[in-house]
Amino acid sequence: MAYRGRRPEHGGPPELFYDETEARKYVRNSRMIDIQTRMAGRALELLYLPENKPCYLLDIGCGTGLSGGYLSDEGHYWVGLDISPAMLDEAVDREIEGDLLLGDMGQGIPFKPGTFDGCIRSGDPELSCSCTLRTQSSWS
Repeated sequence: MAYRGRRPEHGGPPELFYDETEARKYVRNSRMIDIQTRMAGRALELLYLPENKPCYLLDIGCGTGLSGGYLSDEGHYWVGLDISPAMLDEAVDREIEGDLLLGDMGQGIPFKPGTFDGCIRSGDPELSCSCTLRTQSSWS
């Protein structure tokens, strides 16, 4: 599904929008790589993790693993969760260091509380808000 100037979340469900073509764009676009790396760095800063100590982190919406790559470069271990099989396939092709799970964050996270030292979500914050609002309204 090609992006035609509209926000991705308006083009259809993310598991359909982020197909093989879109996944390849993420890892070939130097601007996207720079943005993802900077956002992951800022997310990591905001966690106030202990310095010089590897932590175990969850990357929600990990996509192709660009943010996770930054986490690895900073000496952390991580697990990535994403709804798009194509994005995860691209991460596997890139031989990222984290563990990957296919799943929908809107359906809950399949881990016990306290499993991770922290969690980042550096990809598409608007989509996160959209999923959260949709899920919360169904709880009412």
